[in-house]
Amino acid sequence: MNTILSTDGIPLYVKIREAIRAEIMQGNLHPGQKIPSEDELADRYRVSRMTVRQGVLDLIKEGLLHRKHGVGTFVSYPHFDRDHTRLTNFFESAREQGIEATSKVLKIEILPAPEKIAKQLLRQTGDSLICIRTLRFVNQTPVTVHDSYLPRDLFAEIINEELDNVHLWDVMEKYGFRVKRAIQKLEAVPASPEIAKLLDIKPGAPILYKERKILATDGTPVEFTYCYNRGDMYSLTVAMER
Repeated sequence: MNTILSTDGIPLYVKIREAIRAEIMQGNLHPGQKIPSEDELADRYRVSRMTVRQGVLDLIKEGLLHRKHGVGTFVSYPHFDRDHTRLTNFFESAREQGIEATSKVLKIEILPAPEKIAKQLLRQTGDSLICIRTLRFVNQTPVTVHDSYLPRDLFAEIINEELDNVHLWDVMEKYGFRVKRAIQKLEAVPASPEIAKLLDIKPGAPILYKERKILATDGTPVEFTYCYNRGDMYSLTVAMER
């Protein structure tokens, strides 16, 4: 049993906080894992429950832990932060943060353009589109379901490309279209059962939902996407001025 003594002027709650942090940093406590209860930690370190609570609250404020009401306190997953002050793709953002990122294509299909998507891509309703559904991972944890719609007349051969662990924007350059600009809408929505299963979360859990139109350097709309991002692992940074 561990005992923490306050003999060096460092408050006990700080020692508790740093002891828990060390357990996380050393991999003894993993993302998504429930930590011992306040009573268990108080017994382990032979301190009061209030001392434990203060240390735990510090880690919750930092985002290293999060609390689920009536369930317990858990180690947080590292957030994947997308810098939306500039246009970068999934893999570029991950590399900048030192995060392992992978992707797997779940399906590719040819379908007629619904009215909404046709309008975004400057096509006629019913025109042929390529739909590519991709599941993206951060540190081997699913974080995003990405549904991409491309005009078939521009990218007919893309269905023959190897697209796992590849970003579509890089492939588009082979067809003469370099991505330049994006227009997008964001909103919070509950996860549908289908999306929840893919992202390994509960149905109804918060999702950061995104619709985005991508334009090439010549102004051609080349992609329209629906993105479903895990609310507990995905965050955005946006610069604003006045």
